[in-house]
Amino acid sequence: MIPRLLLLLPFLFSCSFDTCAQAFEPGLLVRANGDTLRGEIENGFWVESPTFIRYRPTPASPAEIFKPRQLRAVSFTNGRFFRYEALPIDYAADTRLERIANRSLPDVRIDSLLAEVLVEGPATLLRVVRPGSTHYLLLRPDRATLDLSARKYMRKSENGTMTVVEGNNYRGQLSVFFKDCPVASSIAQTAAFTANGLATVAQAYNETCSPGRQPGRSWLQQAMPRRAVAWQGGVLLGTRYNRLRYPSELDGSCIDCRVRPFGGFYMEILQPGRAFAFYSELSLSTFRSRELVLSPSGTAGITDYNGWLGTARLGLRYFFLLPQEQQLLVGLGYELNTAWVPGRTNARVQVLLRPDQDVFGVPVITPNLSVGWRSQRITLSLDGQMYSGVENRFSKYLGNFVSSNFAVRLSAGYRLGRNPDVTKPKAPVRP
Repeated sequence: MIPRLLLLLPFLFSCSFDTCAQAFEPGLLVRANGDTLRGEIENGFWVESPTFIRYRPTPASPAEIFKPRQLRAVSFTNGRFFRYEALPIDYAADTRLERIANRSLPDVRIDSLLAEVLVEGPATLLRVVRPGSTHYLLLRPDRATLDLSARKYMRKSENGTMTVVEGNNYRGQLSVFFKDCPVASSIAQTAAFTANGLATVAQAYNETCSPGRQPGRSWLQQAMPRRAVAWQGGVLLGTRYNRLRYPSELDGSCIDCRVRPFGGFYMEILQPGRAFAFYSELSLSTFRSRELVLSPSGTAGITDYNGWLGTARLGLRYFFLLPQEQQLLVGLGYELNTAWVPGRTNARVQVLLRPDQDVFGVPVITPNLSVGWRSQRITLSLDGQMYSGVENRFSKYLGNFVSSNFAVRLSAGYRLGRNPDVTKPKAPVRP
């Protein structure tokens, strides 16, 4: 089990947790034609810019989907604020070691998207996150938009080896951008490349050098991640079909090729962005097997028996949003099982041959796969798991990865408790 989990870890940690959830909160949309829509907006806890916005006028209304180009602004009542802007984004900026180039050459393109507003005023600060780099954009009426982006590049050292070089010269860029404001230019020399650090520079200009000498409106507090991870869990009920063929010495038949019920519990640890979740499960079902035994009289015979199968699973799920507040999920994971066979042990009987040392099949190294559909509390899923350790049509080595023995499960999950991303309503204060 442990080696199989280790194979899964690189995939888990290489994932980018950056898409959407399903939690509606009060807010408003400003459409491209200027109309304002007030109601509830699905909070995706976005890291990257939203690619669509789901809105409904009331909790009982069906949701509508808006593309960014259909909007001017998206604002949560007590949360983040996004504006639709055409911005110069340097696509060459990257900090991922496997993606950085040998030279620091810009690749600036105008991209129209929903950018997060951190400070709004004479000097406005926006944030756009792309894979591998965070971009902070400064806007002033009398200046071209400035894109400050995290970046690294490769450079050959004197001894001929390639070294990683920091390519983010944001302090120098800020000094030029605010050269007409000594206070802002001075603060820029020590400002950190963070939302707070750059907001301090923008506000210094707004307060000391802008025509109104007033600080701009800040959304820094609202822009802070409200929830990094969350968990939810519930109960599982379903059926499974076991197809485990036994060795020829046990007549080679598939004695348990039948549908059996199972039940259990599941838990998901939802990652930032809520597109990915770590998944775990404990379930219990029954199975039927057989063994070759030698009786005290010296007679060999085949004995069938029934048992209980306990299953533990650990894996990863990815969620795709569907219309009408539904989600499609795909997943992979690994299984560890154990069997209990009440009354099978008999001191007077010698077991000559059993399908497997663990009674039931051993999962192959290849992870199990699942696909499903979710709506509110209900999740329907179909998954499959292959097993080695019993009669297998494939070679001994290949049988560690693929097998003709498998189990297919159809299950329904019911979430217990409320949606962890929905703010619990406060009790009214009595006068």
